[in-house]
Amino acid sequence: MLRTSLVLLAIVGTLVIPASFAMALGFLLGESKEELNLEYDVSVYDHDTGRVTVEFTLQDEGRLKPITSVDFHIPSTEKNDNGGSMSDLTMSMALRKEGANQVARVHIRKDWAERAEIQIKTRHLDRKQELATWYYHSIPLKELVARARLHEKVSEPEK
Repeated sequence: MLRTSLVLLAIVGTLVIPASFAMALGFLLGESKEELNLEYDVSVYDHDTGRVTVEFTLQDEGRLKPITSVDFHIPSTEKNDNGGSMSDLTMSMALRKEGANQVARVHIRKDWAERAEIQIKTRHLDRKQELATWYYHSIPLKELVARARLHEKVSEPEK
């Protein structure tokens, strides 16, 4: 009897826990990186091959600590039936420790990078966690990619 109960509990747990993450609501944070106390740099290098390398360097997680993931996102130009937008591509950027910073790079077609954004995601805001809620800070790449010159690394201007 106990073994059957444990098996049923395990089955229910494997179904319910992933479903709770799927039903979580994501909110775009409207605050600037300064207001969120985030310290990061984004740069683009144009290889003159129709492709660019986008480099994201995170120095401080600020009010979003701990960060769940940093994603490279390309929204679709099409809208779904309820007016929301779909995604042409979303992938997690692998952050690697380089000195005191965390760095991630993506090598991608330039026309795709022009539509892309980097999303810094977390389940916490000011070290507080809401049930079934996550937040993200979006960094559009369009202007940075447009300023990229052949064989030059272009970074965000300092504010």
